[in-house]
Amino acid sequence: MREGQFMFTVEEITAITEGALIQGNEGTIVTSIHFDSRQLTDGSLFVALTSGARDGHEFLAAAADKGAVAAFVSNQELALAANVPNSFALILVPDTEKAFQQLARIYRNRLSIPIAAITGSNGKTTTKDILAHLLSGSKHVYKTYKNFNNHLGVPLSLLQITPDTEAAVLELGMNHAGEIDLLAGIVRPTFSVITNVNDAHIEFFESREAIAQAKGELLGHTNPDGFACLNLDNSLVSALAPLNPCKTYFYHVQHDGEDVVTADITASDLSSDENGSHFTVTYAEGQFRCFMPLFGDYNVSNALPGIFIARKLGLSEEEITHQLANLSISAMRFERSEGANGLLIINDAYNASPSSMMAAVNTFLSVYPERKKVLVLGDMFELGAQSTAYHREVGEKLRALNTSFTLVAIGDAARYLAEGYGEGAHYFASKEDAAAYLEAFKNDQYALLLKASRGMKMETLLDALR
Repeated sequence: MREGQFMFTVEEITAITEGALIQGNEGTIVTSIHFDSRQLTDGSLFVALTSGARDGHEFLAAAADKGAVAAFVSNQELALAANVPNSFALILVPDTEKAFQQLARIYRNRLSIPIAAITGSNGKTTTKDILAHLLSGSKHVYKTYKNFNNHLGVPLSLLQITPDTEAAVLELGMNHAGEIDLLAGIVRPTFSVITNVNDAHIEFFESREAIAQAKGELLGHTNPDGFACLNLDNSLVSALAPLNPCKTYFYHVQHDGEDVVTADITASDLSSDENGSHFTVTYAEGQFRCFMPLFGDYNVSNALPGIFIARKLGLSEEEITHQLANLSISAMRFERSEGANGLLIINDAYNASPSSMMAAVNTFLSVYPERKKVLVLGDMFELGAQSTAYHREVGEKLRALNTSFTLVAIGDAARYLAEGYGEGAHYFASKEDAAAYLEAFKNDQYALLLKASRGMKMETLLDALR
């Protein structure tokens, strides 16, 4: 394999996947792989998936036009009927998705780098971003491709790793039992992190305990010579420790006035200003003060496993503090921008569950004290039969905060959030209707929070606010 580049021959790929080459040359070299024909480049292998809205076999000709040299196919008749050159390798397999995953599994076996795998109901993307950023100051680091953290995205992410990469940080998502088991079995992480377990995806589980067990599937695949970092502040996570076959380390955020809790790494003396969060890190080797341009105790918690793993991989305290102070993370996670006439907008609209919505609200209300606050909250998805009750409960919790703010609720389910809040809530069925009302807040007296599940696409309100 050439330095810096993914490379397999068609012959190798056919053997790995126990497929049959029905067209093309065994010696053809494949240098990349994708299941989206639009992302293919010269030397690519195209995965003709059949589980989507359209059969991937329909895109074989488009794949060849983009420079692809091979494809996984499962329908011989459709594949041979496609308008592709005779030199285009067609590898027939029973299931193209499973062949894709198998190739990723074998490729991972060729990688000798440390790989961290992160899962959790909330915070996994931010934790991934923090760890990858910390390591990137001194190492060539690969992190999850875009937000691809599912049964297709994780294998794709692995296959994007080049041999000159020195460490990788991958995010593992799920909404059903068994999914983490599949993904972790492919990744076989050196280090595993479980951030928390709460009500996200509860539509697909009978309880939070069942969600925890599904997240815990990660631990059994952790390298015996590696370790797991578990959040001691989430009892459902810390209870998973017996599932871990190797060393377990716990992380903890210590708040003023609380009893001292023993953990392997702790954040304490938390404070914040208009630029971000300050905290002291304490671990076996000592302690040091940190700053990062993120807000909220939950983000301090998200930073701790990254700091711990970075130290284990040899980064100095000075390197860590420097990298944290210059941190940037994925978009729409408490992302600050300016609206019209000096309006301050906090876009935290990547996703939402009842717990993450309240965490974001509490953080938002604690910063920018000179501004009047506007909460623009939308539907939370995947809450199942209890969706109405969860939305109403969030509204009730907002009312109980007894803090001055304007509440704007948008969407079908958010109606119940407004009902739970009661008098003073402003409800709108659509973002377009809400945008007209929000015109009144477009000045430098206000700060506005956008928060909802991804499907609401609340960020589309930004154009109306600017």
